[in-house]
Amino acid sequence: MMMGTISFVACAWVLFGLWTIGHARRRVIGGVVVVGLTLLFSPFFLVQMGQQYGFLGIQFGLAVLFMLLGGGFFYTALGWAGRPRKIRKVRTLSEDPDLF
Repeated sequence: MMMGTISFVACAWVLFGLWTIGHARRRVIGGVVVVGLTLLFSPFFLVQMGQQYGFLGIQFGLAVLFMLLGGGFFYTALGWAGRPRKIRKVRTLSEDPDLF
């Protein structure tokens, strides 16, 4: 059950990466949403895993927590770095002789 959860998270990140190919905005928004929801609901799920499986459940819960946070920050940074840049046009003397 617990190894299946870790495998599911890894497969979900791979599918999310395939879905966001070429869409930097999707990566940023998806990463921020995952980080936010993980930080919001992680205490509840860690307590639930601890009650159901004991200390081993807490260890797997923390592993899944770090996988979710790491993937969220990774995709947020990847999307932020891949966003389209606004290119400022620099006028030169050959294009506009009235500059000088």
